[in-house]
Amino acid sequence: MENNLWQLNYIKFYFSIQLKTIIELKNQMFKPNIYILYHFKDVIRLGKLALKYCRECNLPLLKGKCSCGNDASTVKITPPGDIRPAFEFDKELIKKIVRNQFGDAWLPEVVLLNSTPAIDRDDEVIIDGKVAGNLYYDIYSKKFKFHPRPWYASLLKIRRRYVIADSGALESILKTSNLMSPGVKETDEEIKEGDDVIVLNEDSQVIATGKARMKGEEMGKSKGMAVKIKWRGIEHPEKGKKITWNRVIKENRGVIDSMVGSEKKFIENVIEKYNIPYAVSFSGGKDSLATLLLLLSAGYEPPLLFLNTGLEFDETIKNVYYISDKFNLNLIEGKAGNKFWDSIDFFGIPARDYRWCCKTCKLGVASLLIKENFKNGVLSFIGQRRYESQSRAMHGKIWKNPWVNGQIGVSPIQNWTALHIWLYLFMEKVKWNVLYEEGLSRIGCWLCPASDLAEFELKKHYKWKVFEKKLYEFSKKHNLPDEWINLGLWRWRKPPKWSGVNYKIERKEKHVKMDMERIENFLKLIGRVERIKKNVYNVGGTKIEIDEKIKAERDEKIFNEIMERALNCVGCGVCISKCSQNAIYIKNGKAWIGDGCIKCLECMYECPVLIFK
Repeated sequence: MENNLWQLNYIKFYFSIQLKTIIELKNQMFKPNIYILYHFKDVIRLGKLALKYCRECNLPLLKGKCSCGNDASTVKITPPGDIRPAFEFDKELIKKIVRNQFGDAWLPEVVLLNSTPAIDRDDEVIIDGKVAGNLYYDIYSKKFKFHPRPWYASLLKIRRRYVIADSGALESILKTSNLMSPGVKETDEEIKEGDDVIVLNEDSQVIATGKARMKGEEMGKSKGMAVKIKWRGIEHPEKGKKITWNRVIKENRGVIDSMVGSEKKFIENVIEKYNIPYAVSFSGGKDSLATLLLLLSAGYEPPLLFLNTGLEFDETIKNVYYISDKFNLNLIEGKAGNKFWDSIDFFGIPARDYRWCCKTCKLGVASLLIKENFKNGVLSFIGQRRYESQSRAMHGKIWKNPWVNGQIGVSPIQNWTALHIWLYLFMEKVKWNVLYEEGLSRIGCWLCPASDLAEFELKKHYKWKVFEKKLYEFSKKHNLPDEWINLGLWRWRKPPKWSGVNYKIERKEKHVKMDMERIENFLKLIGRVERIKKNVYNVGGTKIEIDEKIKAERDEKIFNEIMERALNCVGCGVCISKCSQNAIYIKNGKAWIGDGCIKCLECMYECPVLIFK
């Protein structure tokens, strides 16, 4: 009977692994990965484009009508449209780049940014209800650059990177054509191929903007395309009325107040319906902060669940402690410690399509934290929004995380854009993570492979050199091309198509020191372990011989997977949360099987050692 039980459970385990692999791949496929979007020229709408504008008052709106009585117009931005404010750091960065490129810069107080699909960070810069241009990070030159729209360029005093087109070329340029070299009358000879340039007519009016396809000194003297035109049109713009963020907040306060009221009722209903303990999953980011404020405004004082992965920015940890002290809330902190560094040599470099670090340093910690503090489960209020990813857009406001036992996820801010969040935080005048004012639009682990290279450039952690050493060691071991590091391709196990680079990372067998004590302990998952002679055992009625691999009379695969778990365990704790009998414990940083094991094999389901094999 014992044999039949574990064998049936293994069949269940095997199909569970296949299903979860499919789910994981599906989640990776449908995340609005900007690299995938760029390659396929796709556009994903994750929700309504919320940004409107009053032309009369020059105000960004989150409603259809301004208080002046005028209907709001739609701002033409690129989906998904998760608009956010530009802080002073962002504005100074834009002005510095525009000055370096063109010789002049101008920005008002209220500037919005909209992240768009590209191979790295690329933000539409919105001024006076229109896109003024794109601030983007060039991964090849390792520099931030700005590509202006013609109307914005018309407000600048252009001293550099200009190309004057011959009058005979104007009509075709303004229709559909690029600027060919014979049509160039004058140019800035310092222009380099690939530079963002502004095309003028002979009266110094801006007629187009684009990319230089040859050096400035070659334009007009050779054949071929001089400028690849991106935006075209002659405009006579004027700077809009001066507005302040206080004015924007005042105009949109009704919208935010209404949403807050609606979410407070939602929170009350959810807590009443499930009638189990609740908490806020607090990451130190803006979204979890807004979620916490909603619960506080509804009259609740939730404990804060903080998952310290060991890879958090110091500023993030400081903010978490500050918020818990400010509101006098119980802080339940789960610490991964050095789990990442202890595991990286076994798993290798983490990637967007190989996120072992999330399982070992985050979800394992979360599972343990919930099991230890919430025996009957927990309503975990999480700062997730539909505008962040397609997978989040699909799961709604209430869901269960298949990777974390006992957690029901609840997201009151599911339908909020980043602008809703920021206006709410501005209104509440609460202290947010300072990293947002240092150029970061999202805050997570400092080496997260989901980050853009721009983020690493803006905020490089003081331990970056330690990680970089690991990158070079891994690259050398697998004979990877220079681009794997230089272009940040380490963030993918399989090279993205846009890179034009081919490489293949194959798993190399690791010669792990045999530890018979641990192997014997884990074999208890199958049945009673009896030693017949050296390295030969009877396990639940099956004779096995242990060498570098296990040779068994039958079911050899499961025996070897159990041995692999035993020898390569990183002590993440996922298996402990899965064990209903409390038969697993951590000793010296590794999991051990206790006497209460009932051979259900539930602990096998989420083990990263097997999942990421």
